[in-house]
Amino acid sequence: MKTLFECSNKFFEMLDMSCYDKQETAESDKLCFQNSLKQFLTSGKKEDAFSVYFCFSEIFKLFGQGYDNIKKLIEMLSDHEYHSGELLSKHRDHYSHSVYVFALGLAFYANDPAFRRNYLAFYHLEDDGNSAFDFLKFWGMVSLFHDIGYPFQIAHEQIKTYAEEVWGTEGDDRPFVSYGNFTKMIALNSSVSEKLASVFPDAEPFLSYNDLFAYGLQKREGYDPTAVCKKLTERVIEQPKFMDHGYFSAVILARQLFSSPDYDFNMQYLDVLTAILLHNNFNKHDAPNKHAIRFDEHPLAYLIILCDELQCWDRLAYGKVSKRDPVAWDFGLEIAENKLRVCYTYDSYETRTYNEDDLKLKVALNKNYAEMDTGVFVEKIREYIDTPLKIIVTTREKKKQKKTNLFASDDNFISLCDLAKAIHASYNDHCMLLSSDFMSEDFGNLDLEFKLSNIEQAKSYSYKLELINCFYSRKDLDYPVVEDFNKVDTNYKNNLGFLCREEHVRWVKEKLAMGWKYGTDYTTKEERNRKKIHKDIVPYEMLSKDDRSKDELMVKNILRLLKKFDSNIKIYNYRMGRRPNLEIAGTGHRFFNDDPIKLKERVKEILAEYSKTNNVIVRTCFAYGADQLIAECALELGLTLKANLPMPLEKYIENVRQDVIAHGRPFTEEDELRMRHLLAQTAVCKIVEDSKFTYAEANNYIVNQCDKLIALWDGKEIPFEDQDGRPINRGGTYDCIRMAKANKKEVIVVECYR
Repeated sequence: MKTLFECSNKFFEMLDMSCYDKQETAESDKLCFQNSLKQFLTSGKKEDAFSVYFCFSEIFKLFGQGYDNIKKLIEMLSDHEYHSGELLSKHRDHYSHSVYVFALGLAFYANDPAFRRNYLAFYHLEDDGNSAFDFLKFWGMVSLFHDIGYPFQIAHEQIKTYAEEVWGTEGDDRPFVSYGNFTKMIALNSSVSEKLASVFPDAEPFLSYNDLFAYGLQKREGYDPTAVCKKLTERVIEQPKFMDHGYFSAVILARQLFSSPDYDFNMQYLDVLTAILLHNNFNKHDAPNKHAIRFDEHPLAYLIILCDELQCWDRLAYGKVSKRDPVAWDFGLEIAENKLRVCYTYDSYETRTYNEDDLKLKVALNKNYAEMDTGVFVEKIREYIDTPLKIIVTTREKKKQKKTNLFASDDNFISLCDLAKAIHASYNDHCMLLSSDFMSEDFGNLDLEFKLSNIEQAKSYSYKLELINCFYSRKDLDYPVVEDFNKVDTNYKNNLGFLCREEHVRWVKEKLAMGWKYGTDYTTKEERNRKKIHKDIVPYEMLSKDDRSKDELMVKNILRLLKKFDSNIKIYNYRMGRRPNLEIAGTGHRFFNDDPIKLKERVKEILAEYSKTNNVIVRTCFAYGADQLIAECALELGLTLKANLPMPLEKYIENVRQDVIAHGRPFTEEDELRMRHLLAQTAVCKIVEDSKFTYAEANNYIVNQCDKLIALWDGKEIPFEDQDGRPINRGGTYDCIRMAKANKKEVIVVECYR
């Protein structure tokens, strides 16, 4: 089984950006999109889903602009679910769900040659990277916007739920809402009607969106247009049982498309709208002459129905009935030609609830699991789509680990895009004089990579504030309000400097993920960005005073800017510290024969276990071998990393090079760059020199600072004096272990043989 990231990432390998209208940033924008999707599929976090929406909108500019032109559509859906979802009996997240659906579609296109051949033949495209770009655009529209009409359905469901809860009214006896001004909502103005008439000359005049949808369904599914129009109207103004969000999503997206002054429209755009219309309820119940959708008659409708049904893992439950039967929390898949094998991981196959009358524990099978186990899940999919896919669904039961890195900050306090604009402006000494319009325009002129950089910085605020015992919220809370970071009581001498260090580490990691490297061979910003090299990919201590002052300016200004642009936003200080710090030092052999992958797995298991209850900080001396391996483990787990070097940086890198070569091993330019990049991601890089024994003082320092020591060691105790009583072997692995035990520090040994 593969992860969804592994399957969807293959799509980007075949994606050609040569038809993208910004060729100067094409590959960079592609990598931004790829990294954003990877980040979301790794974390599942709502704020990482936002980055995917943002990248898609900025690249394709569907409505004449980038994200700003669609933010209300996306953010209103998110806000409605957040505030109203719990008032319903059945409701699950649709914001992150849509990004999962998007990734599934990319995985099918990349891994199922039969689907890809059909899609290309259907739209008369060649099998090349440009066609993948075409698919990305139209599939992105279908998948990312297929649920934007959900607020209409939520309002309808709320009244029914309210009546049922208050009066016990069930079924057809419940009151229901319909929508007035409906004909105005779906009416087409004369200019749009004229343009549609020129695009589809064989059609009757288009007076409403229903006319347009009916024409599309006639072309693809053979449905009678008159009957379709009649049924679509009835379902909105006279529908006691169900209000179809799929229909409203199609209408909203169409209205948004036609609102752009220079919009494009053809049959492929109409397929996007009818695919969204068909995906949820209309084709399952009310379409005239309804039938299961074949992938050779409407590929986009076929794919959205399939992916929408498959995406039943990691969905936040809002409604109380939905919470009773949790969906799977993990998902693996294999896709080949006309073959799909999926595995859903459940925390438990059983649900445990208490009877409301006698409070006795009631144990039952999870309904979602039961449908998969009995084959009902696959049967339903085959009712909706006519597919040649051989679908194999398996399940497994595995306890879900408690999520970490969840913070008290209110992630709905401001849109990430607006905060990113404030961050971009906060590097300006005169930012308080700037208007919000100027800030938006200035931000809009940035390349996608640098827009995302500010967004990622905005997303990191909850984590960074937590480290200094703070959080943000728009609510008026009974906590001390922070006016000056350096007046917050923490374990750090300089909170402002600490936040600057954390931001630098985050920035370095972001640059490395985007393919940047350490380098100084440039004279202008343009040349630097083109070569993707930067002199500041170094430890924070190695930054110039001017470069450090930029981060300090931003950290100071952000408090003022938050007050200026939203008076309700406050940064609060906890009354006491949060998770305690736990410092773990790492040491071990420079050269060993064990499999480094297996060693890393063991080290990461140890660090991850302590991270459940502590804010883990990892220190090493960054020697070749075990020290750097442990440092990599810390970074891969997102832990704070500190370095204590036995000599200045450049001298130390040369020392490591000579030591490795002296032991008969290569030390290439790539090895040096890798070491530089690791060190650049440390929160602290402190020099602890020892001219006599090289490593002894540095190791003594990390042992004194740590609470525990991880040692990659072969178990051999070695002497510290030769036969003449002269000191030897100081600063090695065993010496470090000896010092730790003498200081009553716990030593965790990972077997590692030379």
